Amino acid sequence: MTSRSSASCMRSADSTDQRLVKNSPSEMSPASNLPLSHDGDLQVVSTYGTPEQHFQQLCARLGADKFSPAHQQLLTKSFEYAARMHGSQSRRSGELYIHHPLEVCAILSQFSSDPHALVAAILHDTVEDTAANLDEITALFGKEIAELVAGLTKVAQIKFQSKHEKQAENFRRMVLAMAKDLRVVIIKLCDRLHNMRTIGVLSDDKAKSIAKETLDIYAPLANRLGVYSLKNELEDLCLKILKPTIYDEISHKVSRKKQARKAEIYQAQQILQAELALYNLAGVEVSGRPKHFYSIYKKMVARKLVFEEIYDLMAFRILVDSVKDCYEVLGIVHALWKPKPGRFKDYIAMPKANHYQSLHTTVMGPKGSLAEIQIRTHKMHQVCEYGVTAHWLYKELKEGKKHQDPHTYSWLRQILEWQKDVTDSAEYIKALKVDLFEHEIFVFSPMGDVFRLPEDATALDFAFSIHSGLGLRTRAAKVNQRMVSLRHKLKSGDMVEIITAANQKPGKNWLQIVTTAKAKSKIRSYLRSEARGSAKQLGQQLLTQALERYNISYEKFIKDSKWLDEAFVVSRSARCLDDLLVVIGFGKVTGEFILSRIFKAQPTTESSCVQPADYYSGRAGARKLKLPVRKSHITVSGLDHVLVSIAQCCHPVPGEDILGYVTRGRGVTVHRWNCDKALNLDPARRIDVCWSDAAATECAHVVHLRIETKDKRGLASEITSCISATGANILKADIRVNQDMIGVFQFKIGVKSSDVLEGLIAKIEGLPEVVSVQRS
Repeated sequence: MTSRSSASCMRSADSTDQRLVKNSPSEMSPASNLPLSHDGDLQVVSTYGTPEQHFQQLCARLGADKFSPAHQQLLTKSFEYAARMHGSQSRRSGELYIHHPLEVCAILSQFSSDPHALVAAILHDTVEDTAANLDEITALFGKEIAELVAGLTKVAQIKFQSKHEKQAENFRRMVLAMAKDLRVVIIKLCDRLHNMRTIGVLSDDKAKSIAKETLDIYAPLANRLGVYSLKNELEDLCLKILKPTIYDEISHKVSRKKQARKAEIYQAQQILQAELALYNLAGVEVSGRPKHFYSIYKKMVARKLVFEEIYDLMAFRILVDSVKDCYEVLGIVHALWKPKPGRFKDYIAMPKANHYQSLHTTVMGPKGSLAEIQIRTHKMHQVCEYGVTAHWLYKELKEGKKHQDPHTYSWLRQILEWQKDVTDSAEYIKALKVDLFEHEIFVFSPMGDVFRLPEDATALDFAFSIHSGLGLRTRAAKVNQRMVSLRHKLKSGDMVEIITAANQKPGKNWLQIVTTAKAKSKIRSYLRSEARGSAKQLGQQLLTQALERYNISYEKFIKDSKWLDEAFVVSRSARCLDDLLVVIGFGKVTGEFILSRIFKAQPTTESSCVQPADYYSGRAGARKLKLPVRKSHITVSGLDHVLVSIAQCCHPVPGEDILGYVTRGRGVTVHRWNCDKALNLDPARRIDVCWSDAAATECAHVVHLRIETKDKRGLASEITSCISATGANILKADIRVNQDMIGVFQFKIGVKSSDVLEGLIAKIEGLPEVVSVQRS
């Protein structure tokens, strides 16, 4: 039997799986390890027994007897192979690792009976974590299954400068694999769900990191694909990890009113069924359900309410046979119960991007309680519950078809298009998050074509959504036959006409106008190409001037391959002459600095060689500048005595991931890695920076906090006590109460590290009256 040892198969610290480290049973936390049902109740995880017993349970669940003999043999073969390769590997919970892929397969079986997808789920970690390789899997299981496993295998054995680069590259690979075969992402979502169900054995910091990534990327991805059962459970599990106090409060209050709520739902359901029966509609089904916890939490935050102020905690679903019946039922419901103004949405006429269709309305139900009602056909409901898996995917695969509707999931094609232009990992992750959230509007072209755009999209976004070339040449726009500015925010139903000019060029201010990832990436790509050309010209001029001091011509220098090779090494990032000229032109390094390292001699002219300290202090061409010697809290890669400043837009603190940007005349400015302003800067001007060991001990770092609360006497004292208790220092405070009786606290505080800041925010969020805490 060939398998790796537990030690040799351990993942790096940024892994999302709880695996390959044996803990004693006493270290496990069973209570926090239990999955949630859709009603928020804890489900008891059954004992798997031996791997063979677990596989037999899986076969019974799959109804393996319904598969052909060849497919039954394939499933058994995949289990035996995975069990042999994983061998004695175990997860952090102490259970054998093979139980994880079997559970992923079990979750997948809710959405697919495609045997190739089920086999890939069982094999999905073999290449990444064992001695298995894709050639072997291709030989044993065929090319199709091997391609699925390859799409599920993370980037390995590549060195990245940061965990964000690795995360971005993993997502790029997943998106590319997803474009070829959507089964990849369905399996990946099932894998993430099982990891979230068993996340209780990890440390708090690690669990929160994984939960945040899940909430930022995987839950919205499930939502985009329309797999709402996966989305809802992922969101509830994330809420339990990220906001345990709020989760426990909602859980306690929901369970306390559970029986009364069930009785109220049952009563309303009986009234609805009796009323609809009078109209002899075919195939009518009425069901009631409580909302899942995360949707309650989102409503509390969005509307700044406490739990007791939320009345529409119940929802009803009415299924009928035809679209015509949907609208008839809507009229019946509105005649029975008064609708709440502004709460009606027609997703049948205007489906969501994931093909979700339904009528949504909120009514004043029995006993004055608000109730959300969804009305859809049985076919629409199947799509709603299972998303892409209810569509053409598995049916067509079974029939041997590989065709995918070109109009299906246009958002995925858009992601594939703009990600080609995005080279910055932080920018990519941020753009991916934005594009996965589906708050959309529908606008029309003058020809009547319908376009989907994000909620805050502008007229310029619309131009780029039609075609990149059109966007780059946009001069003006008309909305509903009226001239508007390019930054005009569109609304559903607007008719938009774009006016272009051949000589029009994007400006940097366009990045502040657009909101879509596609538009931003195209504008940045254009600006980079323009800036690179200018930087190259400037770099050649600066290098020529520096060479004159050594009595060497520019032509002679570039013909000497030895000199050029040494220049590439000194510059750190250049791979060719053009790259070298660009980095000099952008000011990442000076020509004098490169030449002094190559020739190891002073220039023949009387002028001193300009050192990096001179250049970054805005004194290029001057004699050597003597900087005051002081210990910096930031270390700049490859350079000493560089002027360093902390960005005032994001105020990074020690412990947070940071980026440095070369700013001519101001040295290096340090931003948080995900700072909005930093993402608008050219990646070519980036330089690696890190916190020094003394950064978190020598001085406090400024942070701005905005806290919104319910108005309560004495709350200011409680908040300031929280700040003092963590050792933070209040530098400035502004407290007011707005017209909605919401207290707004704005603090400028000094903290020594991100750990102190996170502890402080958690402490303030724990106060019952606090609605939100935001870092500004």
